Amino acid sequence: MTQSDKSPIPSVCNAWFDPSSVPRNPAENGVRKIRRIHMIDDFLGLCLSYVLAYLFRFGFNLDPLRVLFDSPAARFAAERSHYAVSYAISSPLYIPCLFIPLFLFYAVSGLYEGDRRLRHTPLFWNLIVANAALLGMLGTVLFMRKDSWHMRGFLPVVILLNIPCTWLVRRVTNAIVDRIRRRHGTLLLRSYLVGGGPNANRLLKISDKGELKGHRIIRQVPLPTTREDAVRIVDEAAKDHCSSVFVVPEDNTPDCVRQTLFACGTKAGLESIVLYPRFLRLHNPFEYGDALRGTPLVHFSMPGRDFAPSRFRSALESALAAVAIVLLSPLLLASAVAIKLEDGGPVFFLQDRYGLGAKKFRMWKFRTMCVDAEARLAALRSKNETDGALFKMRDDPRVTRVGKFLRRTSIDELPQLVNILLGQMRFIGPRPLPCSDLEPYLSSWQGFRQSVPPGISCIWQVTGRSDIGFDNMALLDVWYALNRNWMLDVRIALHTIRAVVFTRGAY
Repeated sequence: MTQSDKSPIPSVCNAWFDPSSVPRNPAENGVRKIRRIHMIDDFLGLCLSYVLAYLFRFGFNLDPLRVLFDSPAARFAAERSHYAVSYAISSPLYIPCLFIPLFLFYAVSGLYEGDRRLRHTPLFWNLIVANAALLGMLGTVLFMRKDSWHMRGFLPVVILLNIPCTWLVRRVTNAIVDRIRRRHGTLLLRSYLVGGGPNANRLLKISDKGELKGHRIIRQVPLPTTREDAVRIVDEAAKDHCSSVFVVPEDNTPDCVRQTLFACGTKAGLESIVLYPRFLRLHNPFEYGDALRGTPLVHFSMPGRDFAPSRFRSALESALAAVAIVLLSPLLLASAVAIKLEDGGPVFFLQDRYGLGAKKFRMWKFRTMCVDAEARLAALRSKNETDGALFKMRDDPRVTRVGKFLRRTSIDELPQLVNILLGQMRFIGPRPLPCSDLEPYLSSWQGFRQSVPPGISCIWQVTGRSDIGFDNMALLDVWYALNRNWMLDVRIALHTIRAVVFTRGAY
């Protein structure tokens, strides 16, 4: 790490720990509206597939609807004896019951993030995957219920027809939106282009043709050489009512990229769309891999205000943590007994960590090392297998036999449910690091990771865990802080389960 990476940035650092002080991005409302339109599209696509499946199976017959005017007893008897009647008058129940899990599958697949990407989302393939997941879930439910009167084939046909129906509705909507944007240039989002070279010139030409998918570059400026230049460029972009900044360095100049990136995120609330080779070399399964005609790009976006830390979210996660503690109490008790029986030392390891806003809190873990582990740390510093604020050894002599098992299975992290219960942590968020290790980095770009609440699991834990270095860990945490939303949290949670099962990178 260079000295410039560790030097303080007083002009923007103060906003890192107060996201509410960052101005609202002009594109937030537009992205939210497009997302709602796509949700309506998906609901209409499901309704259309339901109608087509009904017509395919029962034909165009209005007789089943006439039972709506009968007595409740007669309507109930008809519904239990005729499939056509049941699927006609119960459609207001069946369609929402199918749409709720389908919406979750679409969200996890990234189908509501398409308007934030310059490259079109692989719509048809994601529709196949999401509907296949729903079909598997529905098949399991129908098999478990063993309902003799229920048609086993009707709802699966609805799901199969939903793939082309939703694809068609979405394509029509996207074509209409693109046409409106081309005809009304005022609807395009204003952007700055920072940098030069062939890639920057290519983006500029695409913008001039009106093919930059909702963006219009209004000005090109050279890369900043100092942090003051980066802040000045971002201030000018904000005054010109821009919503995003394209950063395209001519060569591998990560310091210039970081200067612009964090000035956008912490001072003006602008989205950064960056050609960032170092980030692209990291394995991040949650970045959709945006590109524009061969130019790979990474998005660093300010999250919407509706996802900011709130009392409701904290209360919900605290309630879930309380339920988890009760359900896992036998496992917690067995782990505590095993630790105590091995060497008679304390069961828990408590340590001060930095949380949201660089505020200190006491984090709970099961003790996995010998009692005098902290005293022996200085002698092992030279054998550190990672960099920066992390200390990791694949064969750390301080780890006990029980501790090795607890680390491999991640059971040692379960006491942090207490921290979630107290509102100090979340289930998903950057891992809290020891205060003594993180102190030198709070005023550097790595300190931006403290702008969101810490969590039990995060991106680098499900992609590399102990095999990833500190700089790469901080870079992934910063990307999460600038792109976080509930859909991303669900995806990280699913990957966490897989990482724990296969114990990849845990030691």
